[in-house]
Amino acid sequence: MEQLIKHFPTQLNESIAIAKNQKITLKRPFTNLVICGLGGSGIGGEIIKQWLAPQAKIPVNVCHNYHLPAFVNEDTLVITCSYSGNTEETLSALQEAIALNAQLIAVTSGGRMEELGKEFEFPVILIPGGLPPRAALAYPLVQLAGLIDQFKISDGRLLSSIFSAAKLIAQEQLAIKKHALEVLNLSLNKHFLFYAEEQFYPVTLRACQQINENGKELAFYNVIPEMNHNEIVGWAKGPDSIFAILFRSDLEFERNSSRLAFTENVIRSKTDAVFSIQMKGSNLVEQTLYAIHLVDWMSFFIAEKKGIDVTEVKVIDALKASLAN
Repeated sequence: MEQLIKHFPTQLNESIAIAKNQKITLKRPFTNLVICGLGGSGIGGEIIKQWLAPQAKIPVNVCHNYHLPAFVNEDTLVITCSYSGNTEETLSALQEAIALNAQLIAVTSGGRMEELGKEFEFPVILIPGGLPPRAALAYPLVQLAGLIDQFKISDGRLLSSIFSAAKLIAQEQLAIKKHALEVLNLSLNKHFLFYAEEQFYPVTLRACQQINENGKELAFYNVIPEMNHNEIVGWAKGPDSIFAILFRSDLEFERNSSRLAFTENVIRSKTDAVFSIQMKGSNLVEQTLYAIHLVDWMSFFIAEKKGIDVTEVKVIDALKASLAN
């Protein structure tokens, strides 16, 4: 896992090369996009959705379920992402998309999803397999970005921004690891609670997912401004078990910057267990990937500190076995 995290910039560049070689031809235009996936395969959809929010020319939705939204029809492009190709919820959504005559593209390393692509003759983008899905984020994410660029759903600059992000992360790798250790050493074995402006929601979600799977711990998140209308009241008494981390950005909307500053002051008035992380990068793509890389290292160092197997997910394996009976 340590080597997989370290080589995240390399994975991004490898995946860019794969994306640039894809020339997908669709049978007809589409008026909305649904991206399906779960866990390490599903977070890419959430990232893309946030990247597209300021400029998408059509509605973009993400599905983390067995069933597609009711609006899906033949005018919908459904992109299914399953690293293994065997995620049962995503396969269920894919079967629904086939029945609804939606246009389909799959991103996978193989499995049943690749078989269905051959059977029903829809494009399948094959990505390198054999990794834990949470350590393979670069492959489905970049393929999604490549499709967005190809179909001109945004300004067509996602791949170039990801390339710049890979370069930034490689240059900052040692500093990022040092920063991750600094945060971890201050946390004093408390549960992490992440806050950020809504455009960085995928960063906070990814942080929790990685700490859950790699660190075998609970973690929580919320976003500005929504939490200012409810959760901020919960800080009336500073909980002893929480270490709050705020992701800050020079891309924040001015009013949300004021809200984040106020929120941090409220938390600091209740506890010293709070830390602010300034994300680096010149745009949303770079800052998102920079922060994701930082929390990936945090999750690894948690496991290392506890002396546990970072790759073990026995409870998920037990769940799958239970559902198979």
